[in-house]
Parts: sequence; C-alpha cells; structure tokens
Amino acid sequence: MANQATPLFRLFKLTITAEQRANFVAAGKHNLVTSMQNEPGTLAMYALHVAPAGLENRVIEVYRDAASYDQHANSPQFKAFRAVAKDAVTQQAVVNLTPIVLREQARPLMVSGEPRFVQLTEVTLEPGQATAYQELVTASGSAATTTQAGRLVITIGRVVDDPQKWVVFEVYQDKLAYQRYQQTAANRHYQLASQSLIQTAQTTVLSPDTLVNQGGLTLVDRQG
Repeated sequence: MANQATPLFRLFKLTITAEQRANFVAAGKHNLVTSMQNEPGTLAMYALHVAPAGLENRVIEVYRDAASYDQHANSPQFKAFRAVAKDAVTQQAVVNLTPIVLREQARPLMVSGEPRFVQLTEVTLEPGQATAYQELVTASGSAATTTQAGRLVITIGRVVDDPQKWVVFEVYQDKLAYQRYQQTAANRHYQLASQSLIQTAQTTVLSPDTLVNQGGLTLVDRQG
C-alpha cells in the first residue's frame, strides 16, 4: 500500500441489550457483508462478542482512507444498521488507532456463524518504550507469513492519543492453529523481547459474529 493514505483503523466497544442481540447481529452481518461486496475501500470489518452472553461486543474496521469511510457511512446498509444500533446499544467507546501492522491471508475472509479462534490484546507499554515496541512488532510482522500455522489476520495499532497504549488483534483458523503458532520461533522471540517493554497486557478471547475482509492486505509501518 505504498504511496497511499494511511488506512483508517478503529476499534469499537459496544454494550447492547439482551433483547436486541439477535437484531443487532443480523443487522451487523448485513452491513458487513454488503459493504465488503460493494465498497472496494472498505478493507476489513470484524464483529465479535465476549462470550457467553454476547452483550459486550467489539467491532474492528479498516478503511483505505477517509473518503472510503465516508462512502460506507452514507451507505444504505450502514444506515439500516445504525437504526437498529440506536435501540440496541447502551454504551459505546471508540478507539482510534494508527495502523502499524495489517496483515491478512491472500484469500478474502467471509465468516458468519462459524468458529474461529480470535483474541484481542490491549497493551500498555512501560514509559518510553513505544519506539522499541514498534521496532519489535514490525520486525515480527515482516517475518511472519499470514498463512503461518493458520494465522488468518494480524493487526496491530497504536492508540492515536496515547502512544503507550497498543491493540493487537489476531484471527486463527481454530484453537489448534493458535496453539501451533505459540510454538513458532517468531512468537517465542516476541514473547521474550516484549517482556521488558510491556507494563500490562489484557487479552480477551472473542467469539466471531461476522468476519470479512478483502484479503491480501499488507502494511508494515516501521516509522509510524
């Protein structure tokens, strides 16, 4: 993606009502699938929930640029989703991220109601370690292949208004693929090298509702 605008990368944290969960999931699926089919600039959209109740939800979105997001925001499917979300969502927080690593498998992802192993890790770094951590994750992002051990997606972003806070999002084919990746040299190196850089790391295993992307996205930003 050289010579292009930096993609828009966002994490949404949504709390919904139990009564509206089915409507929320259905409207979300229609929004994501239709957008992926009709909007070339909508690169990836992942809607997930924290099991078992599914009232705590996470949505991750990647757009090619601001114009692509504007196209999506004005689309009929997003307006339909927003109408449902107005009744369903009781709390919302948006985390704007600077993309540092965006890697996908070559084949487009289209998952709805199928199991995948997914985890979201929110990292707080030790003071002054943002540059070192970026060097570590970009080296890991460059070395790893997205098909390695069934790793379908890896996205890493730095929180725009707090460079000490980072978000790591990973999608694996299944839990066995995740366990195999844990044994790779690349992961062992990351775990060892990051110990002195990370102050806290909170990992949440997420259950997918709808996971879609265009496939083949590759961005590794060593400068940030």
